[in-house]
Amino acid sequence: MDKSTNIKERILQIADYKKISKEKFFESIGMTYGNFKGKSKQTPINSNAIVEILTIYPDINIEWLMTGRGEIIVNDDKKAEEVNIITPSNEVFLHKNGSSQVPKVVTVDNSGKENIVLVPVKAAAGYLNGFGDPEFIQSLPTYSIPNIQNGVFRMFQVNGHSMYPTLHSGAYVVGQFVENWIKDIKDDRVFILVSKNEGIVIKRCLNRISKYGTIYCKSDNRREYPSFAMAPSEILEVWEFKMALTWELSNPADIYERINDLEAKVNFLESRSK
Repeated sequence: MDKSTNIKERILQIADYKKISKEKFFESIGMTYGNFKGKSKQTPINSNAIVEILTIYPDINIEWLMTGRGEIIVNDDKKAEEVNIITPSNEVFLHKNGSSQVPKVVTVDNSGKENIVLVPVKAAAGYLNGFGDPEFIQSLPTYSIPNIQNGVFRMFQVNGHSMYPTLHSGAYVVGQFVENWIKDIKDDRVFILVSKNEGIVIKRCLNRISKYGTIYCKSDNRREYPSFAMAPSEILEVWEFKMALTWELSNPADIYERINDLEAKVNFLESRSK
């Protein structure tokens, strides 16, 4: 593909490639054709539109979309990926709740290198039942990301604002599979928890399994999203946060405002206690 095109021109190519009318295509990504004509063609793209495109059309090559490198569609090698089913043996440690040290299904390309499977928001509900189903995992888009190696990795899409300002809704996070998570969930690190009742949650965790038999899940946006406890028996998989792909960066002023507000609250409480 021509790397000289900008991202808006490549987005227009998607509609042509998919043989979708421009009107229907722009409606699906929440934009209008006016954003892609004249001088508007040179303005930055709305990050929400990029998220929508990759969610609605998961076969689009994210590297091509962002940089112009590669092909518009994920290449045939990735489509023809092999699916290896890993079944716990007698030597594999099993947690008390029955979850194993290894994911039930991983995917590799033709060279044997593991792919990173993407679980977008729209596939999150299906993942709870299909994380051990080779056909379901094979239906999800896969990517290769530089410097992500020496482990089993999976990519999830952030849904909601509970981790704001650290992670914005629509961002993508890459997590590394945690084998013995009963011991290896470390305090105040961010983890992706796949659970029976809460679904897929991305939280900062406190491990209190040995003391109280629970994991405490904390949001960074604690004003709106209170912490909650999760029993180990609810947890199906644990992935430790390693990197994020986002189109939004928080303004430091937002963080300073939160600190100032906290300082004011502390001073107010101190004055009342005197």
